[in-house]
Amino acid sequence: MPDTYTEPWAPTLADVGRHIPTRTRDTRTPGSDQMLGTFTPYTTPDDTQAQKCIDASVQWVLSQTGPLPAGDENTEQQARTCAEWYAAASIELAYPNRDADLRLYALLDQRAKDAMTTLITRIKLGGQSIGDASEGAGEPAWESLGPPRWADHDPDNAVRERLTLPRNPWTIP
Repeated sequence: MPDTYTEPWAPTLADVGRHIPTRTRDTRTPGSDQMLGTFTPYTTPDDTQAQKCIDASVQWVLSQTGPLPAGDENTEQQARTCAEWYAAASIELAYPNRDADLRLYALLDQRAKDAMTTLITRIKLGGQSIGDASEGAGEPAWESLGPPRWADHDPDNAVRERLTLPRNPWTIP
């Protein structure tokens, strides 16, 4: 496995930090709530550790999809999103501070799996989004039942049909 993936769609440290901003806190100033928005040598995990999680997430995406179609920006963006969520989940699992971090891992992992399902569907559809592949792409298909018998009659029309209800046998005529 290479040290760092050079896939053009691989997420950056800031891409992953956007999903878990509390992990980008500056540790040089104890008690500080300043979030850097990316991983640096002064965050937990540091930039090297976070990059290893990103590299593993890129490998995960490629293991699920195989090589991505070349030149398809939408598919590459979806692959990046997939890898971002998976790297964020991996970091939360690897560096938990409290039980809530493990619950957050489960949510992030589910988002990664959902993004992966969308990516695989996009690849199967030849780069189209799921909405574009439907019949009449871009336009909703509307269908309704015909109107009831009584709705099509004009009160001024000379020919009128009467609706009769079945007679209730329990009533006295």
